[in-house]
This record gives sequence, structure tokens and C-alpha cells, in this order.
Amino acid sequence: MNKDISRKLIAILSNKKLDGYTKNDFLNVLSFKRALIPPDLIDKFIAGCIDDKLLVEANGKYLPNFSTDGVIVPLDFSVDVNNLFSNAGEKPLVDRLLEAASASGKLTKKEAIIKAKELLTNMEFIDFETALLTVLSDNNIEINEFVREKEETLNKN
Repeated sequence: MNKDISRKLIAILSNKKLDGYTKNDFLNVLSFKRALIPPDLIDKFIAGCIDDKLLVEANGKYLPNFSTDGVIVPLDFSVDVNNLFSNAGEKPLVDRLLEAASASGKLTKKEAIIKAKELLTNMEFIDFETALLTVLSDNNIEINEFVREKEETLNKN
């Protein structure tokens, strides 16, 4: 499943409520109101998001397992169902970190890169992603989702 497209779809839905979403919420917003996913594929979408740990099920409702605040959805956003359910297309962590910095309004992408590079000049044992995480954290930008992903990547290696 394409996590980038899935995150955008969940972000569209998450603008409505904070206490969780039912299957009907997904149907109403993503299928009927926005016509992004056919109604017969909503179950497959929800199951795929749970498998990819983008959604968590609690008390019969689904909650995003990431901060939807930093997700940018273009006005002309559309979904190709074949791309949605393909495994390719995950944006690299650095790109998503830079998008989160930009979306926060606290840093531009260029400022985040410059600060991360400055931090790297004094550090010997960290990579650019870690430096960027540090810069975002220092600027009070939510990074918990990204830290978990970085930890999982490091644990695999």
C-alpha cells in the first residue's frame, strides 16, 4: 500500500473530528463527498492502513497513528486506485521531515537543511536524518512518528 497517498487520505478525513473515525466516516468523506476511493474499496483501504500501522483501531473507531498536522494535501489531489494499493511510492524520510518543517510554518525547507548541515559539522556519529530530527525538535515541531520510523529502520539493520 502506498503510505504517502494513504497519509493524505487520512489527513483529509482527520480535519473533521478528533475522537476517531468509523467506517461510515471513511465512506462519507472519501467515497461520497470527495469521490477519491470507490465505496467497495474502503474496507481494503482501512485494513491496509491498519497493517501498515497508519491507523489504530480502538473501541470500534480508527485513529491515525501519526500527526496529520504536517501532511500537505494539494487542492487538486486525486487518487489512482492502482497506485494506492501498490507497495511503491513511499517518500524518503528526509523528504517527509522537510515537508513537516515547511508545513509547521516555523522553518522553511532551506532553513531546516542549513541548520541540519551546521549541526553535522560538529557531530561525528550522526547522519543527516538524525540532524534534521534534532533541528525539528529544537523548533517544537512534532517528530514522534518520524522518530519511531527511524528507530525501526535502525533496529532492522
